[in-house]
Amino acid sequence: MISVLFIILPQTFGYFEQKLSRHVYNYQNFDKNDIVTTIQPKQCPNEFLDYYHNDTYVTQICFTKNVFYNLEVVLGDVINNQSIFQLSLDLTTPWTWYKSKSCLSCKQFKKLNFKNYEQCQTTKKPGKCFDPNFEKSFNSTKWNDKKVNGQIYSSESLFQGTFQTDTIKLLAYNSSRKMSISQFLSYEWGNDTPPAFVNITGLQMLQVDYIWREFPILADGVIGFGFGYTETEKEKAQSDTDFVEKLVKENTQLHLTRQQFALYTYESQYNQLEMVVQVGGFDYKYVHKQSQNVKWINRLEESGYYWMIQVDKIQFINAQGNDLINQNLPINKALLTLNSQFIELPYNILIQLIQKLDNTHVGTECNLIDEEMYILYCKNLHVQIIFDYQLTFIFGEHTIPIDNYHLILRKCNVTSDNQMIQDCFFSIKVSESDYIILGEPFIKNHYIVFENQPGNEVRRIGIMPTAVNMYYPENPDQFELALVKLVGFIFIFGLISICCVTFLRSLCKDLYRAFKYRKTMNPEDKQSLSQTKEIEYLDYSTQEDVQIQQQNEDQKKAEEWNQQQEQFKFGEKFTNQYESNAL
Repeated sequence: MISVLFIILPQTFGYFEQKLSRHVYNYQNFDKNDIVTTIQPKQCPNEFLDYYHNDTYVTQICFTKNVFYNLEVVLGDVINNQSIFQLSLDLTTPWTWYKSKSCLSCKQFKKLNFKNYEQCQTTKKPGKCFDPNFEKSFNSTKWNDKKVNGQIYSSESLFQGTFQTDTIKLLAYNSSRKMSISQFLSYEWGNDTPPAFVNITGLQMLQVDYIWREFPILADGVIGFGFGYTETEKEKAQSDTDFVEKLVKENTQLHLTRQQFALYTYESQYNQLEMVVQVGGFDYKYVHKQSQNVKWINRLEESGYYWMIQVDKIQFINAQGNDLINQNLPINKALLTLNSQFIELPYNILIQLIQKLDNTHVGTECNLIDEEMYILYCKNLHVQIIFDYQLTFIFGEHTIPIDNYHLILRKCNVTSDNQMIQDCFFSIKVSESDYIILGEPFIKNHYIVFENQPGNEVRRIGIMPTAVNMYYPENPDQFELALVKLVGFIFIFGLISICCVTFLRSLCKDLYRAFKYRKTMNPEDKQSLSQTKEIEYLDYSTQEDVQIQQQNEDQKKAEEWNQQQEQFKFGEKFTNQYESNAL
């Protein structure tokens, strides 16, 4: 009963909630023999480390984008099957962009040159701009009189187009408004069409005409959740391009007041799959029940549109305090993103971790493999290392671990009969810069709140441990306690129900008997007197009273018999006297 109440009652802190779907670029095989420990991996060019941006130009820090969390939107005013787009939520860009109908996939073209049509035609790649599963395109019907060009540039991708102004609608659940129970349950249990639209008009979006990228983009475009201005306000991206800022300023039915959003991306194997982004507030039902205190970390100054924070130390530590890294960071910047499947660490830190892992168990060999990915791989790794050690980050006064070990391990194969020795791929790779990339393993392990209030100069990130499933914590003891409480509640509820039913039945019988008795005792009611003989009374007399009553009844029967005999004798005497007189 308690769990049902949790399901049917909408939560109070989430204002606008949109479900996310995960699309990933799967790496089929890694060459285990391709050891690249001694090879220095490629580094991000210095021009990208400055994360420069202005009205029409944005650079991005280097990391391989290989996973996409998409949400459904409707572009334009017409709603049909073709107009529902899947835009990937990106924390590293201030712009929302989508592919145009004339989009070309080019092998090469010049950056900052917005007249690349002829060059792109001669070097055009076969196929589409996107993955074949995401081929929808849209041409804006409303645009500025003056076309403004825009470009997003990194070492691995380049997107060029023009800014367009149009309506964007989100298929979303507005939890600040009351809904019927049927609508809420329909949404919670995975209805493909959530019950509400959120309309945003006048959003400046980049309509992309040219794309160069090494990997396919598993979406129809990108919706930018990186704020497009710096703390000093010296530079600002194109006006009305920040999605969250525009959503708060827009006169929608949401009436949002805070530039805040939260992410829940944990994929539970014990409950229904649910990944959401919430704008305008956050909801404690997605938080571990035992750890609902928010750990707030200030965003770094002048970090532009990135959600970048300061990291003081990284530890790979067990419960006894043994740390396999134990190194303060010379460059202490960490970038949060949804687009990486890995925790990406600087090269020198990973080399030190490899050396320590080699010494933890006899026969263990760890290396970086695959010359494209530089992933951490260990042979003959003892399972005690897998279960006992946690990857932990220290942000100022806050120590935040990745508790779920399976998020750190990408894949393990058992190599011993006792299943104690395994070969494991880690979800850890080399960062292409001196920055730490906090990707999926960190994001999934936590419910993360992003807050940006320019007026109050509040720019911070709140981190809480994520709930393993929707309503119960990860600790099995807590799971058992909840089950015991549920069984106890059902037992007490059943006992009370039985008592109530028994009492009601007894009460009804007593009322019925009282009603019949009242009629019996009323001498003016002839009908009740006629029914008196039909009433059955329960005799609660003692055994002695029963014997006396039986004797009285026998005496009455004897007296009646004597009277009958006397009457019979009287009749006989009268008959004999009458006959004698007659003679």
